[in-house]
Formats: sequence, structure tokens, C-alpha cells
Amino acid sequence: MSTPKPAATVLLLRPAPADARGHAFEIFMVRRSGRARFMPDAMVYPGGRLEDQDHDPALAARCDLSAAEAEARLQDPDGLALLIAGLRETFEEAGVLLARGRDGAEIADDARLEAARADLNAGRRTFAAVLDELDAVLRCDALRYVARWITPEVEPRRYDARFLMAEAPRAQAPSHDGRETTDSGWWRPAAALAACDAGEILMGPPTIRVLMALNTVKTIPEALALRDGPPPAITPQGIQGPEGLILYLPGDPEYVGAPITGRDRFTQAGGRWRSEGESW
Repeated sequence: MSTPKPAATVLLLRPAPADARGHAFEIFMVRRSGRARFMPDAMVYPGGRLEDQDHDPALAARCDLSAAEAEARLQDPDGLALLIAGLRETFEEAGVLLARGRDGAEIADDARLEAARADLNAGRRTFAAVLDELDAVLRCDALRYVARWITPEVEPRRYDARFLMAEAPRAQAPSHDGRETTDSGWWRPAAALAACDAGEILMGPPTIRVLMALNTVKTIPEALALRDGPPPAITPQGIQGPEGLILYLPGDPEYVGAPITGRDRFTQAGGRWRSEGESW
């Protein structure tokens, strides 16, 4: 059994015209490369694992939250590094830098930002060097902590992933990197869930459940207010079923070690997941 690696992923939201049900926002998602070792070809939110560079004091000095404030929000001593990791990965994978200049102005798309992203992805510059050049302050305070999922023990690669949410900066246009991510787009929660059910896109259980929760609200402020305090950690328990894995979630009658609240699981068939429950 492998130890889960800390990770962070960021849901970027933008306003959209209200649909027939009154839902007025979209979520940015990227498609993982088919060569990825974990969840190849899946639609995900930009993100990745915590790296050593995310602990750099130079990065902490360019955050609008202190280490103590971030630790309190995420209930984790590595809270600030996790927020930094989410923002770094979002810049690498989606090209969006959630930051402001020292003058308070929002960072906007320009040639410098594009070159900085290319250099960061090529390993020519560190994230700290990018922020120094742009004289940027990371907007950690804009991130809302909405979910935490830990990969079940049946998987060889395991992550302890924090799901963070923020409104996308309006002066930047996200795009996939063409390397780790091969496609991208803005999705309404209901449309993404329908496409997954129809087999048009592939999504993992955490992505599906967060979308299900977002499909219950109509506006970005409502989405950002979905959680009041740190979310519980969800660690599915998996077994091999007749067509693929079955993942039991806390509360399911088959889940060991938690009070029973009702059927709550994912079943896998043909490499795709089907949700039976509503917890997130």
C-alpha cells in the first residue's frame, strides 16, 4: 500500500448567461494526456501534486495569506504550500495566474505571461522567479476549500487531493498546455455530467461528485459558499466487481468504520464510473 501524496486542484468558475434552470456559471476543465499514468484521457480540474518548490519562503512572501492563516483554513501545517501548489499547477496546466500586481491590479494576459508559462513548463524558470519578474502577489485568499479526496488503497498511485475553488480572472483566457493536458473547455455542471453519463467524456469519482454539488446552486457566490469550514476527507474503500472496481464511500452499508447513512458508492463498467449517492 502506497502513501498518498499531497496534491491540490483548482476549480475556475466564470459567469455565463442563465440557462433554463437559472444556472449562471461555467467551470473550466482540462483533458489529461492519454499518456498520463493516473487517469489518462480524463476531464479534470487543473492541479497536481505538492512539490518541494511550493515550500519556498520566497513564494510564501508573495502570498496574500500568512502560513498560519492558510494552516487554519486547510487544517494542515502545509496549508500555504498546498494553496501555492494549486495556483502553480493552474498556471502550468491552464495558463491562468491567480495573482495581482503590487499596485493591486489584476494580472492580465500578455506576452510576458505567456513566456513565463512556457519557461515554467520547460523548467527554465521556477515559479518564484516568474512571480519576481511579474512582481505578482498570489491570491491565495480567493481560494475556497471545497472537498478533499484520498485515493483508495486498491490504487497503485494515491493522492491526498484538496479541491479549491475560485472565480477566474476576467483578464486572462485559460488554455490547456498541449503536454500534460491535451484539450480544455468551459462546462456547465449539468452538461458535463450528461456528457459523462453518455460516454462522451471520462471523469473520475471526485470530479463527478464536485460537479453534482455545483449543479445544486445557480451563481458563483452560491458556489463559493457551498462549504462552511474544512470539508471531511473522503477515502473510498474499493473492491473488484464483475465489470470493474466498486468504490464504497463513508455512509454506505458496505463501508467499514463509518455510521450507515444510505447507499453511497461508485461502480465501474467499461472504464467509466457511475455514481450511486450524493455525498461530496
